[in-house]
Amino acid sequence: MKLLIILLLFIFIAVSPIFAQPELEIVEPNFEFGSLPQHCTVSHYFWFKSVGDDTLVIKEIKTGCVCALVNLDKSRLAPGDSTLVGISWEIKNSLYNVSRHPKILTNAQTKPYYLKLTGVILQSMDSLSPLSTLPYKMELSRYKEKSIDEIEFELFNYVDKEIEIFEMSYPIEECEIRLPAKIPANSSAKGFIKVKPEYLDKEFTRSLTIAVAGFYKKRVTIPIRRKFY
Repeated sequence: MKLLIILLLFIFIAVSPIFAQPELEIVEPNFEFGSLPQHCTVSHYFWFKSVGDDTLVIKEIKTGCVCALVNLDKSRLAPGDSTLVGISWEIKNSLYNVSRHPKILTNAQTKPYYLKLTGVILQSMDSLSPLSTLPYKMELSRYKEKSIDEIEFELFNYVDKEIEIFEMSYPIEECEIRLPAKIPANSSAKGFIKVKPEYLDKEFTRSLTIAVAGFYKKRVTIPIRRKFY
């Protein structure tokens, strides 16, 4: 009897790797940018987690459009490991409701996984209700010896109630950002963005998505670019 148990245990250990399967979990695979201006680039980061019991291989990410770029640091994830995947989306002349659905091909299953990015592109970002910003694009530029390394911007509340705002996008590594927690009714408040010292000599393109809490549930995305001329 003991010999049989040992034999069965040996067989189980020998065949168990055959049944090991990779699996991908995408934390919050859908992201809404809200209101966007034309002619800009916005971005968002997604957490990819390996939740199976075998190594997950991200074979390819197909954006379906040359205007959407992929930032993928790791393509092989051991069980329990995770990585950030960044999608940059170049907005051109489109208007109103737009979306992108990047396709992720892995060794986990024959069917692909999908991300979903949505937004509303507007010709004018002035006087958006309940929240708008000025400027609506942040250009942290450098030309010869002149450099714009920080910008103070204004957030406007166009409704007769105080609104609470919060940041929805993944923290921007290259910048220090300060936002007001609340904006009084029919008033405005200041925000601030500054390039961190270690990124002063680097170009980058990011975006900041701000959401209004409570009844209104609106989002506005501010494109941010560090550009040398």
